[in-house]
Amino acid sequence: MRTYYIFRINKYFAYIYKRWPYKMYKIIEELYYTKDYDMLSSYKYYQRFAIPFNKISLNEYIYNLNKKNINYSRDNNIHTIYNDKYNKLLINNSCMILKTNDIYSIFLNDINLHLDNLFICDFKNKDYFWLDSLNKDRQNNLSLV
Repeated sequence: MRTYYIFRINKYFAYIYKRWPYKMYKIIEELYYTKDYDMLSSYKYYQRFAIPFNKISLNEYIYNLNKKNINYSRDNNIHTIYNDKYNKLLINNSCMILKTNDIYSIFLNDINLHLDNLFICDFKNKDYFWLDSLNKDRQNNLSLV
């Protein structure tokens, strides 16, 4: 099971760090491991590079895309798809959290169609990527087959 933290990065930082995703990951990782007494300064730092999610519109968007799927359920800000793979998406203002055992979650495709400059981190496995870069890689691999 993997846990992905999904952040929306503002255009300025996305432009700078698209070529250096490791540096973007290190910035976010530093905030992730922040001590309680540094929370206020960390939050101010977070506001400089991240854009908050509009939970209401994003919840409705994902619901409308998936409501016909019999394996889909929603509980406020939590979207779940139960099939042979497990996909659970929690939408917060600051980030989205995706728990999955799927190689490529359907929720990643859904949010990539709706939002831009999404940076995804898995802190436990030290994995990170720009979502649009992952989709370009997937398209290239599909076209090579």
